[in-house]
Amino acid sequence: MKKSLIAITALLGLTLFVNAQEVEIKKVGDTVNNIQLISTKGDIYSLNDQKLKGTIVVFMTPSCDHCIAYESRVSALHEKYKKKGYPVIAIGPYGDNEKDYPHDAMPAMKKLAEEKAFSFPYLADEKFKYTWLFNIRQTPKAVVLKKLKEGYLVTYIGNIDNEPDEKRVPTMKYVEDEVDKLLGKSVQ
Repeated sequence: MKKSLIAITALLGLTLFVNAQEVEIKKVGDTVNNIQLISTKGDIYSLNDQKLKGTIVVFMTPSCDHCIAYESRVSALHEKYKKKGYPVIAIGPYGDNEKDYPHDAMPAMKKLAEEKAFSFPYLADEKFKYTWLFNIRQTPKAVVLKKLKEGYLVTYIGNIDNEPDEKRVPTMKYVEDEVDKLLGKSVQ
């Protein structure tokens, strides 16, 4: 009996430890407190320090062909929605790992941001903190957040639109539709 109790206690302890190591994945309807990461400009960007209605978070990497195809669309999203209170912030999932991902880490991110004259913050994720938090498995992906009194409501996670080919015009603009809905505009 005593050995069984010790074994059960050890198993319970191990289970709690493993579960504590897992990231709570956010989905539509959940809230996040903040996004705070180092930017390609060398400063710490904190979403809580911004005066906005929400934000469009785009996960993108410098070497991904699909991300390269979306660079102008991401910039256009930022220009269209920043004055309406929903600016873009981009996050590089591999930004803090130059050893394993030299083509997608901070130096490559800085170079890309300068070459393309990004007017939105480009942030380096720390140990995939936000990449895992939003269950991002490929890039580019977008997350739309609406500012609440305390934190940010996740209203959308998914593709930016339905056309990965940069030479074609998308027929469905998922992020734009979501932000327009949040701004009270009719979606057509």
